Amino acid sequence: MSTIPSTALRNDTAKLKRVARVMKTISHPARLAIVELLLEQGPLSVKTIYESIGISQSNASQHLKALEDVEVLISERDGKQILYRVLNPTVPRLLDCVQECVDC
Repeated sequence: MSTIPSTALRNDTAKLKRVARVMKTISHPARLAIVELLLEQGPLSVKTIYESIGISQSNASQHLKALEDVEVLISERDGKQILYRVLNPTVPRLLDCVQECVDC
């Protein structure tokens, strides 16, 4: 496993804030469930997302917006539907790393 220099984030305030914002946003259980669902199944509509994880449509929309705001997800129109997918290609690695830390 590669190591990150101890000053990699500490000396870059803007990057430190961005990393903290992304991690804070993803850390909500419903948002984690949404990201995991999208990683497993690919682009999905809001309806499929909220039905799959058992939350309301408005709640799902709020979580999707938060994940879009930090550029974890992106939405794309497909006819009358809006589909969501994971935008950031490093998100699977982040989730794998966190899961590994939890399991140790």
